Amino acid sequence: MLYRIIVNNYKSFAEEQQFDMFPNPKRENFTHHVLKSKQNIPVLKECAIYGANGAGKSNFINLLKFVKNFVTKEMSSLQELNNWYFANRFKLPIAKNDKPIEMLIEFGINETVYIYLLSIDKKGIKEEKLYLSGKGAGENNLIFSRNYSDVEFAITHIYQEIENVFKRQLSSNPAVSVLGINGTLHLIDNEIINNAYTWFDKNLKIVSFNRQIPWLIELFRANNKLLDFVNHIFTNIGLGINSLDIKESNIKDWIENHKQEDSNKLSKVLEADNHYLSKMSDSVPVFSVHAEEGMQTVREFIFKQIGIGGYVGDMETIEQSTGTRRLLTLLPAIYDAINEEATVFIDEIDNGIHPVLIKNLLLYFGNTSSKGQLIYTTHETALLDQQHLLRADEVWLTEKVSGVTKMYSLNIFKIHKTISIENGYLDGRYGAIPFLGNLE
Repeated sequence: MLYRIIVNNYKSFAEEQQFDMFPNPKRENFTHHVLKSKQNIPVLKECAIYGANGAGKSNFINLLKFVKNFVTKEMSSLQELNNWYFANRFKLPIAKNDKPIEMLIEFGINETVYIYLLSIDKKGIKEEKLYLSGKGAGENNLIFSRNYSDVEFAITHIYQEIENVFKRQLSSNPAVSVLGINGTLHLIDNEIINNAYTWFDKNLKIVSFNRQIPWLIELFRANNKLLDFVNHIFTNIGLGINSLDIKESNIKDWIENHKQEDSNKLSKVLEADNHYLSKMSDSVPVFSVHAEEGMQTVREFIFKQIGIGGYVGDMETIEQSTGTRRLLTLLPAIYDAINEEATVFIDEIDNGIHPVLIKNLLLYFGNTSSKGQLIYTTHETALLDQQHLLRADEVWLTEKVSGVTKMYSLNIFKIHKTISIENGYLDGRYGAIPFLGNLE
């Protein structure tokens, strides 16, 4: 579970800003939106982040994406990290040239709550620290502390030889994380450190809509429960889709049954020994080819579309609307937030999807018992519905003032559970809306 995030000096976040998932105990609506985590801390299951274009919503998501990649993937060099720092620090004159980019994440996995702190300046990783959180009631207990290429472990039973291995790794590549080194080399068989790495690697999920269809085909093929979930959603949201199947065809049969232009593309891909086909929809491949046991097989989605008089016909992905395909990429994230102890971030969840459809999808999520959390950015004001969809403490706002992003919860306002949040937001009562000058 995610509890809070603090960010400082990243892009438009010139000053320290905090985001958290702590519920207001005085809020009486949607009590089922408050999860009782394994760490015995109440936490919200859902959050919507609003703000005008350029206010900093995507910046917030992108920093999380960077931290996840920093922990789980190795950067090529200190120069790459240095370039990232200069490209992403706050650049307006109020910022000091040597001020580090800082981020703190407090999260829970199993029965333990962690605090991970990362600070990056022009010389590299100024600080990387891991704590066991005191949960606001006691002191935080240090697990390790890293300063550039030096690292010290505060936990017991860490041999000096192992600590020296970490130092050599950091000296040879100062752009890697301590958590990442252990996640790759498994130097320390310690549940605390291993679980912290697992949270970034498996439990923190950041979703974008550029997922390739071939990847989705293989994902659904490997998880029948996920495919059943997608079918359940598709058959109940009024798209006229009876079911979604994965069709497999022998490659020779596929070539014979398709247009020459598709066959030519397929032949070129096969000659290049690439397992993914080049048939495109909005510049995205829509099916894949695999070679198994000497046989080449084409896999593709087939939508069972309901027509006039109840007729059901087969339609390919390329024949579906952009909104339907975007929904197809979104549903695995919703599934993960329901069925896994995952914290799922989605940037622009409403992009290309009808407001009624996305509202009903989020209503479904809100009313479904979930193990994880769903956090998303959006411009869709119809989701600001505290009678049916969101509590006031599940809404966060971003506002840019003089080039600086401010991030705050709607919970700071006195809002009765019966009033319209949407109307108040559109009236500018809570800020975080575009400022329109005179267009004449």
